[in-house]
Amino acid sequence: MSHEPGWTPPRPDAPPPGWTPPPQPGPPPGWAPAPQGWGPPPPGWTSPLPDPRALPPHLRPALPVEERDYYAFWRAPRYRWWKGLLAILMAAFGFLVSSTVLTFIGWSIDRVDLSVLAQGQIPPVGPGFFLANNLSLALCIPLSMLAAWVCVQQGPRWLTSVVGGIRWRWLGLLVAALLPVWVVVIGGTHLLGPLDDVRVRDHTLVMIVGILLTTPLQAAGEEYLIRGLLGRAVGSWFRAPVVGLVASTVATAVVFMAMHGAGDLWLNAFYLVFAAVGSWATWRTGGLEAAIAIHAVHNTVSMALLPFIDFSDMFNREAGVGDATVLIPMALLLAGAGIVEFLARRRRPTATGAPGRRELESLGLPRPGFGPGPGPMVGPR
Repeated sequence: MSHEPGWTPPRPDAPPPGWTPPPQPGPPPGWAPAPQGWGPPPPGWTSPLPDPRALPPHLRPALPVEERDYYAFWRAPRYRWWKGLLAILMAAFGFLVSSTVLTFIGWSIDRVDLSVLAQGQIPPVGPGFFLANNLSLALCIPLSMLAAWVCVQQGPRWLTSVVGGIRWRWLGLLVAALLPVWVVVIGGTHLLGPLDDVRVRDHTLVMIVGILLTTPLQAAGEEYLIRGLLGRAVGSWFRAPVVGLVASTVATAVVFMAMHGAGDLWLNAFYLVFAAVGSWATWRTGGLEAAIAIHAVHNTVSMALLPFIDFSDMFNREAGVGDATVLIPMALLLAGAGIVEFLARRRRPTATGAPGRRELESLGLPRPGFGPGPGPMVGPR
């Protein structure tokens, strides 16, 4: 019997031709193999943040781990309500001490008769007192930063904005846009007023240099103390951001008005509008730059004639001093708010931040569902 080349006889245990093995039972529905070793997460998967409440208090982030606006920025895992109150008291005490010391230094420079204080009167304002007042308010910048750092454990730069520091290009753009408007409006009102007493005086040079160097810092100091420290302390006491914004706006407006000690209704209305515009601009842009720009431009331009006139009663804010002409700077403040809104829509400055999120992720807490798989089971089953 002949066979073709390459032919081999069939094995005795081989299945018959055409036979196929029966199907094997599969795993039960929903079963999946256990993960083995490290592997990449599925597409679109993000690791959930660990619960900061599981951490010891000293390890909880002092910066917010969820997106917060400027006034809610202190609402972080480590924050407690009393820390904001402590920061206010600390900054207020520092301002009281520094302003008292500088005030008496300014009076001594002006050689005023301090006996008028015993009579309940305020000595006349001179260049020394003017500069001392500006410097005491400028010191509110480091005082506010220090209070926030010590009491809230947020670094000094975080009091300026939600991005941690002053945005110089943004501030410069705001000043460049606001300054011409203020020069035209305020300068026009100066030119329309009486100019008979305007002349070069003994204090002219000192006042020109002093106004240019210290007035922007004085304006910034008020913003750091009022809109920054006080505004954040009040805003952090409320869970809802809108409620915190409204509460901080009202509180800072009342304090801002009281600090100026005006007894005139027109002036008090002006200070309230000023504070409300500053609070809105800070919330809208996520930092103090817009409020500082409006405040610094307004004060500097408004004081343009001081070096050339007798300003000994410039702090006279008794009832009857103001009139309806105060509506002009009030309208100017609203126009400034419109300029800020226009520039904010074009430049889109960061208005919220959550810088503590990275700190929380870096703590290395276990993430659910990601890591080495289980080893082989040992022991009784």
